[in-house]
Amino acid sequence: MRVKITVEYDGSDFCGWQVQPAKKSIQGEITQAIKAMIGEDVVVVGSGRTDAGVHAFGQVAHFDISRDFPACKFVSGLNYYLPKTIRIIDAEEVSADFHARFSAKRKTYIYRMYLAEREGAVYRNFALNIQPDTDIQAMDAAARLFVGKKDFRSFMASGSDVVNTEREVFTASVEVKGDFVEFTVTADGFLYNMVRIMTALLVKVGAKELSLSDVRNIIEAKDRNTAKFLAPAKGLYLSKVIYSR
Repeated sequence: MRVKITVEYDGSDFCGWQVQPAKKSIQGEITQAIKAMIGEDVVVVGSGRTDAGVHAFGQVAHFDISRDFPACKFVSGLNYYLPKTIRIIDAEEVSADFHARFSAKRKTYIYRMYLAEREGAVYRNFALNIQPDTDIQAMDAAARLFVGKKDFRSFMASGSDVVNTEREVFTASVEVKGDFVEFTVTADGFLYNMVRIMTALLVKVGAKELSLSDVRNIIEAKDRNTAKFLAPAKGLYLSKVIYSR
């Protein structure tokens, strides 16, 4: 029996999604909770890895168990064993050919910022502080330059062994939403640190340190050395994984 779960988490205290020796990970905590709940050792497969400090509203994972079991019970059951910073928000039985990673068609990430002269206490681990005079309209205009099927090599951090750096971005925008300024981007996939590099670039546009022409040139350069910027992990959220169009 294959079970699909949707997971929300505060990544502040974890080394990221992926299990790492002697460190607390989201994947590791869920694996242990399943063992505690039904007594089985399982492999929990996520839609993708998130780095240390990155959060999620809608991470998706799957795992296989050896017997029939009401999938809906994994919501309350796993939440009983999991720390409060990880919540299972949905669980369902899926077919054996469903794969949390390879069946995904699109993903949406949100990067949250807030306008203030200095960093506050409340949002310290959940959003990036940007200056009150930041030009949000310019950031939005720059974000829209990411839309389309392009080679995003300039937006891939070192350490990745990915060969094909072409991705299709379906939507990208920057908007004020309540207390936050949010950069929202949906694509068929993302390179290592792609959204954090994009965000750092947009912040520089908003601060008038870079122009729209500079952004175009960085995209066209296909060279990470043209965009050596990286926004901190704390403002990044995996918002949604989409499995059908």
